Order: sequence, then structure tokens, then C-alpha cells
Amino acid sequence: MSLWYASLAVMSGLLLSAYTHPAWLAGAAGAWAAAAAFIPRAHRGRLAFCSCLSILAGLHFYGYEILQQSELKPLAVQERSVWVRGEIASFVKRDGDVARFFAVVREWREEDGSWQELGLNETIALRVKLSAAEEAAAVERWRTGSELETLVRLGLPQGARNPHAFDYARYLHWQGVHVVGETAFREVRVEAAASIRGSFQEWQKAGAERIDSLFADQETAGYMKSLLLGLGQDVTPELETMYANLGLSHILAISGLHVTLVSSMFMWCLDRLGVSRRWGLLATVALLAGYILLVGASASAVRSGLMGGVGLVCQVAGKKLDGKEVWAGALLVMLAVNPYQLWHVGFQLSFAVTLGLIVFVPYSQHVLVRVPVWIRTLVAVTFSAQLVSFPFLVYHFHQFSPLSWLVNLLATPVLSLLALPLGYIALVLALIHPALAAVPVWFTTWLLGWIHEPLYALEQKVIPFTYWPHPEWWWVILYACFLGILPILWNRGYHRKRDVALCFALFLGLLAAARQPFAGSEEVRITFLDVGQGDSIVVEIGNQKVYLMDAGGTMRQPAAEPWMEKRDPFEVGKDVVLPFLMARGIEKIDRVIMTHGDLDHIGGMEALVPRLSFGEVLVNGKVPEEKEAKIHELFRKKGVPITTGAPGQVWSDGPGIEWKWLHPGETTLHGNDASVVLQLTAYNKTVLFTGDIEQGGEAALVQNGLSPVDVLKVAHHGSNTSSTKELLAAITPKAAVISAGENNRYGHPSAMVLQRLGEHGTAIYRTDRHGAITLIISPAGLSWRTQKLDT
Repeated sequence: MSLWYASLAVMSGLLLSAYTHPAWLAGAAGAWAAAAAFIPRAHRGRLAFCSCLSILAGLHFYGYEILQQSELKPLAVQERSVWVRGEIASFVKRDGDVARFFAVVREWREEDGSWQELGLNETIALRVKLSAAEEAAAVERWRTGSELETLVRLGLPQGARNPHAFDYARYLHWQGVHVVGETAFREVRVEAAASIRGSFQEWQKAGAERIDSLFADQETAGYMKSLLLGLGQDVTPELETMYANLGLSHILAISGLHVTLVSSMFMWCLDRLGVSRRWGLLATVALLAGYILLVGASASAVRSGLMGGVGLVCQVAGKKLDGKEVWAGALLVMLAVNPYQLWHVGFQLSFAVTLGLIVFVPYSQHVLVRVPVWIRTLVAVTFSAQLVSFPFLVYHFHQFSPLSWLVNLLATPVLSLLALPLGYIALVLALIHPALAAVPVWFTTWLLGWIHEPLYALEQKVIPFTYWPHPEWWWVILYACFLGILPILWNRGYHRKRDVALCFALFLGLLAAARQPFAGSEEVRITFLDVGQGDSIVVEIGNQKVYLMDAGGTMRQPAAEPWMEKRDPFEVGKDVVLPFLMARGIEKIDRVIMTHGDLDHIGGMEALVPRLSFGEVLVNGKVPEEKEAKIHELFRKKGVPITTGAPGQVWSDGPGIEWKWLHPGETTLHGNDASVVLQLTAYNKTVLFTGDIEQGGEAALVQNGLSPVDVLKVAHHGSNTSSTKELLAAITPKAAVISAGENNRYGHPSAMVLQRLGEHGTAIYRTDRHGAITLIISPAGLSWRTQKLDT
């Protein structure tokens, strides 16, 4: 029985355990017993072993789940503040005035109680608030393994509040973490303690400081720290975004290339020193173990180290390697230690791409035989990696640039085969004397500048087919089956020109299906995004047109001191609105409606303008000020027309779909009362979008005449200055949507507004309680979806 089949059985057992009822264990055993009579004797042993291994993997998963159960969760539900004692369990990451890390808790107590031991040590995600530069400096000295005691306010992690957004609660669950905690530096007592990982972190920090001293340019230094040491937190946000948009992020992850390079350089040095081949290989295996710990022991690094170590041991033993078997062995070892890793994105990408290279690259030797081998191999490596990583990238990140294939083909070899070894050479030479590293440092800096300049220019272009809608489960299965059947067909002789053409046609068909061209063709989908205390509404007219009504905004004060500056501050447009548009595969906004100039409605537009195409911008016609004027200028530079409307103006987006401009017209109203008000009629259902109008604006609307509506987007986040009795009496909405921030300081929505809506029997949907709210209008009627259950 090969490790390859064992790995497939184990993964199937883990997936079944995670997503189906535990009864599948008995069902699998029963199915095997029933099928045994019909299976040829030659295959019974293998299938029986796979079935048993799958069941054992399921039992392992359930056992691991039991060990991960939280004893602190009841306290977290109540948001209790308790003292905890344990140790720091991860790298401490400081961003401005906040430090974050995982802590293993051994015991806890009430403020005036005695210490209580936990049945099993429990990991929590801890957030430490800093208030002085001295505290920030002290946090930088905290290491994994240090003893920790602190007063912490426990809580539950937040789930995704918008469709397909990053789900922090789910992410922590697969890290084995169910509780978060918040504390202040003054409440934390940390005592240094010796630990293996802590020692390696000290060496990692020393290496990072040496890179800072060698590379004067901050962007280059941050890049090299990620490339050489796996310290990605110092990569500038601009560079990180550019690499992500062009599909180059994998270069910054510690991978098999790093392991190969480090081990080869080390073995070359030992060979020059006269060390025998056997002892050199064994010493290199030991080096790899230390190297993996030095660079942070990420999933890709551990996978590379395990496979590289096995390869070296096999060389010592004089045995031939089967790449798939080594791959499967590494996977089984890592999942045996922690089955949750199967849900880690880095683990998935590392193992999937490596398997793709093992399976598909050898076929390149039989294609275009007149082309030099190194070119064939380079193209095959790039093509295989892109082919296999595609479903993971569109599923997790909804992004895959059509230029990624070409960019990787041209840039990856240069960055990997020049920048990476030059960086390590510079570090080694600097240990002797910094002056010796001057030449490789200069050449690396020049090389990165030479490559990054055109990449930045390319990234500024809006490339079609870069954002991909969240794939359906059946598409993922079809794509996996397509990849799985390719090598089977090849090995059976199906690699003639017409066979290759047919496979290519199937591949193009899968790409077309991934775009979901027929999804929602006869519906209007309106998504009221949860952008906190603000407004952002996306209206999709079938699969033809998209409207964006406001984009939220983030109120942010400048940092009081330089050390408090965030590396990449949260911004609603960049971190909420754009990811949602990407997850819907939206690359062009046909009409942007900026209802008025308040920051909580238009602030997010600034992050969207460079990333999308636009047809037209509708505004209220008032003279823009400050932020609004700046955004207008961004649109003008892009050649996007900015227009306004007049009461009674009507336009259609297809049969049965009509928009009507209601407000403002030629009026002296200003501020919130000058908000754009639009009415959408789709399949005989009417939705009224009211922006932030208050009593004056609502009175003007009522005076001009209003008819009943099915859905009201409540004005001004449910403030008592809006949604007057006169307006509600005129429109008698069947349902209302209120966009307000959770626990906002304004007390929105007002209890009086909720009461007035209740008097009309209006169903109420609120983003502060429901998260994002999706309304789908079709010829069959209205349907509602909410991101969260009512709480």
C-alpha cells in the first residue's frame, strides 16, 4: 500500500468528519462490507486499507476536536475580565499601538479568587494595547516561551459580517483558538524563559537587524526580510498589494526553492572543506531542521524541510525517490500532528502546487522537444504552478490576474535565482565584515528596483478578468477532477494533438464557468453592506449592470506619535467594499451614486477608483468640498463623467427595471437634506434609497408626491431626525433596511424610528444585527438573506 493512496484516504476521512455527521464512520464500514462481495479479490486489500485509514483519520479528527474544546468559552460569552497565567505561544506582532499573539493559558482566576487549573492548556488570541513608546520597545523583546500573567477581558472572535469576507472566527477555529482576549500593557507581566523557539526568534531578530543595517532602502529591507527570513510583517503594504495583484505572493513565502538553495550552498561549503559526502548529507539534514525553525516554521517551510530531509536521507541510503510518495509522507506527518492544517490556506497552496509540479512538469520533456530543456522546464514549472493554484486563489482571495502566467514566467526566475541567493550571500559575508556585503547588497537593490518599477506600473492598470466570483462547490470538484484525469489520460496515450486540443477546450470551458456568466440573469440583487457606521449599497441588475451607491468611510485621526502609526490601517473601501466586489467578480461599476459628501458615505471611494472601471458618476449637484472634491478629481483623471439628475428623470436597465431620480432638484437644501434619493422599480417591486435626508428633505419628497414602496432604505442610519411619520404614512413600506454600526456611539437606530416603523407593520433588517443584508428581486417576488442571524 503506497503512501500516496494513504494520503488520499486520510484527507477524505478528515473532510468527511468536518462536514458530515459522525454516523459516516459506521456508514463507511457498512458500505465496505456490502461492496466487498462485488470487488475483485486483487483490489480488496487496497480498498479495505483505504477504508480503514479513512475511518481512523475521522476518529483522529474527532479526538483532536475534543482536545481543542474551550473551558474559557463560557467566560468569553459573558465577556468576563479574569486573570490568566501561561506562556507566549507565537511570534509577537506589533502594529502601531497594538501587539497581538497567541498565548497558552494554564490557569485562571477571578479578580479576588484563587487560581484554577484548566483541564487542558488552552490557546487564546491576545491583543495588548500600548500607550507609550517605552511599552512598544518592551513588547519587541517578548519571545515565544516567555511566562505570561495578565488581567484580560475575554470575548468571542467576530465572524464575517459580509458575504465571502475574511472570517476571523473560522480562521481562529482552525488554529485551535476559540476565545480572544484584550488587555493593556500595564496589566501584563512577562518573564523571560528559555525555549528552543524563543532562541531561534532571537537569531531571526538578529538577522532582521543585520538586513536593516545592510539595506538602506526601507522597502528593500522589508522585502529581503520576508524573502530570506519569512518575516512578512515588514513588507510595505504597497509592495504586498502589488505582489498579490500580479500573483507573485508565493515568492515571499519560504518554499522548496529556499530549502534547495540553503542546503546546496551548505553542502558545497562542506565539500570544499573536505567533509565526506555521507557526513555532509547528514549535517545538511540537521541544518534544515534549524533553518525551518529560524524562518518561523510555516506550513510551506515545514513541508519543504520534511521533503528535503527525506530526499537527503535517501541519498545517504542510496535509494531512489518517488516524488509523490515523499509528498504524501510529509502530508501524513503534518496532518497526524495537527489535522486542522488541512484548512490552512498556506498548507493547501504549498502541498497543492508541489504536487502539481511533481505530476505535470515531467510531461514537459515530451512537448516541444526542439526547444532547449531549460526553457521547457521553466515554462512547465510556471504553467503547472498557475494551473494548480488557480482554484485556491479564486476561492480564498477571488483574484487571479490573466497576466500572472507571464509575470511569473519572467520575474520569478530572476527574483528566485538572483535576489534570493544574493541576499543569503550578503548575510553570510556581513558576518565576516559588513564591507564585504557591499557588492551583493548594491546589486540586489538595483535588481529589485529594476524589476519592481515596471511591475508597479503594470499593477496600476485595470486588467480585465482579474477578479473572480466566489466559485460554487460543484465547480471546485469539476476542476479537481479535470486536474486528476489529465495525467491518467496522458499515461494511457491520449496526448495526440486533438487530445491536447480537447483538454485545452475543456480548460477554457472551466474558466468560462468560473465566471458564472448565467448566474442571476433574471434578478436584481441588492446588497446592503455592513460598513459600520456608514452606507454602501451594491445593486446588480442581472449580469449586465452594476450600481454602487456610496462606499462607506473610515473616520481616522492621525497618529499622535510616529511609533503609533499603523502599518496598514483599516479602511472600509479597501478592506470591506473592494473585497465584496471582488468576491462577486465585479470589475466595472456602470454607475456610482455619491449621495452626498459625508465621509461615512464616500470616504471608501478613494480606494476603489484605481482598482475598478467606471461608466458614470451621479452626484447631488452641490459644489463639492474637501474629501468629495478630491474624489471627483480622481474620477476626472480617469476620464469618468460626473453628472447629476433632476426630479422626475427616469431611465431603464431592461424590461421591467426602471430607475427614477426623486431628489434633489433646484433647492436651497444642503448637507444631509441634499442627499440623492432614487427609486428603483424591478419586476413590480419598488425600493426607495434615501441617503441621509432628514426632516427637510423628507418634507420635500412628500410634497412632490410619493407612492407606496415595498422596501425602504431608512435614511441617516435610523436617526430620529429622519423617517418622519409623514414620510412613512406616504410610502407605507413593507420592509426597511437600516445601515448602522454595531454598538455605535450615536445610538442608531433610534428607538422612536423603530417604533414608527413597527406601527406600520414594517419588517426591519439592520446591519448592526444582521451584518450584510441581501435583497433579491425576481419575477417570483422578493427574497432576503442576512449574513448573521438576529441577535
